[in-house]
Amino acid sequence: MDYEIDNHVVYLAIDFIPKPWLKLFGDLTYTHSEGDYDDPSFGSDVHHPSCDDGTSTVDNYWDSNFDHANDWSDLEYDRVDASVGFEWNFWKSFSVTSSFTYRWFDDDEEYLGEDTDGEAYILNVGLMWKF
Repeated sequence: MDYEIDNHVVYLAIDFIPKPWLKLFGDLTYTHSEGDYDDPSFGSDVHHPSCDDGTSTVDNYWDSNFDHANDWSDLEYDRVDASVGFEWNFWKSFSVTSSFTYRWFDDDEEYLGEDTDGEAYILNVGLMWKF
């Protein structure tokens, strides 16, 4: 079964040090992904390992319909991440850092009927002590 996936990513980052004790930073990432596969085909000559006579095929034992299975696992989404932050050095061995990230996700192909679009706001704060 053929499966094809394409990912496209654009990334931009910037660091700025206005003072020796202050570092500002930011980044922006855009991701677009697509993926799909063909309908599964087991053919008529594929032997099922649990068949008694060794010559029976999968089609004789499975009554499953895999038509449109390729639609169930289509993938297409866009995602944007934008972050800004700072690092403040109080002393040579101690600093505080913080960043804020906004994440946007748009799922163009709902997975099994579920819509997974959404947004996230993430705040990170940390203390760094070098020794």
